Amino acid sequence: MKDYGLQFSLMGLLLYALQLLPNIIWKLVPPANNVLTKNSSAYNILNIIEGLFGMITVILMVVLISKGEGRSSNYYIGLAILFLAFYYISWIFYYNGVVAPWLLILEIASMPPLYFFFVGLWMKNYVLLVPCAIFGIAHILITCINYLGS
Repeated sequence: MKDYGLQFSLMGLLLYALQLLPNIIWKLVPPANNVLTKNSSAYNILNIIEGLFGMITVILMVVLISKGEGRSSNYYIGLAILFLAFYYISWIFYYNGVVAPWLLILEIASMPPLYFFFVGLWMKNYVLLVPCAIFGIAHILITCINYLGS
């Protein structure tokens, strides 16, 4: 942990806010067919794991700064932007009434963890990769259980 410092990262906050934007719109102006309101698990432990590790991921992105030398690869931020673009596009489909499981799982559930993972790599914040992976697994698992089951 000597390669990291606790410090507010405006870039981390901005990158988080970019991912959060569709969720803010969703809360303020929900779509007509809003099936995602039921996307929590019947297994409370999964909801706790998802929420806890999602929160840890965001906190680490905003307050844990890498002191590592050298430049970050633009490849990582490019992939993060690509996943964010897919996420935005999936929300456009969702607002237009597409609620197919492939959209909900492959796009809306999987894109945020992938985005955070590559933002973490770009920021050289390798500590956030583990909670991000756990968040991603729980987030996708909950969505799979809800929309692929019965």
